[in-house]
Amino acid sequence: MSYTILYPPTIDFDWQVQRPQQLMGAFASLGARVFYMNPGTNTPHTRGVIRVSNNLVILNKVDPKAYMKQKPIFYFSSPAHVDLIPKYNPSLVVFDYLDEPVEEFVSLAPYLRRALTSADLVVASSQRLYRDSLTVNPNTILVPNGCDFEHFSRAGHRNLPVPEDIKELEPPIVGYHGAIATWLNFNLIVRAADSLTHGHVVMVGPLYNLTSVPRRPNLHWLGYKRFEVLPNYTQLFDAAIIPFRVSQMTEAVNPIKMWEYMAAGIPVVTTALPETQGFPEIYYSSNDDEFIINIRRALYEDPAHLRQARIALAQKNTWLERARQILQAIDRTMGSVRRPDNLLITGFQHELPVLRRRRRIVIRVGSGAYGMTLKKNGFRRSGIPLVYGSYIIRIKKPLVIPVGVPTN
Repeated sequence: MSYTILYPPTIDFDWQVQRPQQLMGAFASLGARVFYMNPGTNTPHTRGVIRVSNNLVILNKVDPKAYMKQKPIFYFSSPAHVDLIPKYNPSLVVFDYLDEPVEEFVSLAPYLRRALTSADLVVASSQRLYRDSLTVNPNTILVPNGCDFEHFSRAGHRNLPVPEDIKELEPPIVGYHGAIATWLNFNLIVRAADSLTHGHVVMVGPLYNLTSVPRRPNLHWLGYKRFEVLPNYTQLFDAAIIPFRVSQMTEAVNPIKMWEYMAAGIPVVTTALPETQGFPEIYYSSNDDEFIINIRRALYEDPAHLRQARIALAQKNTWLERARQILQAIDRTMGSVRRPDNLLITGFQHELPVLRRRRRIVIRVGSGAYGMTLKKNGFRRSGIPLVYGSYIIRIKKPLVIPVGVPTN
């Protein structure tokens, strides 16, 4: 079945390419019509539409409803976008649960439970998030991050043009690409640089939520690089690192860069992140001292068969494979959710004097939550996507209105 998928404005399509951009591109490759809304936060775009492919359209500050020919699947990854669900009257709601809303993401915490209960399907990116979501929404699947294998495997051949800002560095090079943010263990990064008497630590990526970084003669901060040229840098990594602090937030992270490094066959050294444990192909470090030891092992003792094992593992964990898994879950969920096109909800007659202003309310249907608009003189018939049945409508202050829904 061909679906229309709408992704609300979260991250610019051409900035720090991550899970949202990769999955939307993969959905489009598999036949879904995808409308990706750019927020214009990091890369300004002229108002209008950009067609990336036959099935992938980027929307820059334009209303997607003018371009969609059918009710979309509302696919969102920021919990705060739960309030946008009623605006697009979707055929299905999918919440991609990417981060624990703590520490740097604590501002999203007030929206999380509503995001989980509003979704017909929750897609969790890590075991921790999967377990947490199951307690709220039983229709949750585990889909870890993946990699663009074709893109990053090119780095394994080491024959790409070498960027100017790294060409003078002599090996060995220990490298990282990704956001330079507060979830990095900067003391550990400095220790890694200090441990390399004849080598360099190269950090590729933009500063995210900080203004300064530690300095060492052999520690190089190269800044933001476009996704297209990342393999040009990673091809020079003799070992790649994931130097995350271990915290409540990072314990729920499945690092995309782990898969990208492995696609190039590069030995990966990681801190004690639960999502990196149990892979014999990488160097998991239970503490900081072991992290430094593992860098040496990765540089000088990494056997050839592990390189091939990493490449093979990455090849099985592509974004295209992840997208197929999600689309299969969408198929199953669509089959179990019956939604009428037009639904007449009655039962407001006696309560209308209480609702003196236009106000959005939430209708809870099993694991789903949907909004509708009440007008001062009655209610609006709007094809609210509900399964037939009897429901309770809850609004603030704290008024509960029982509503009867005709079953014919």
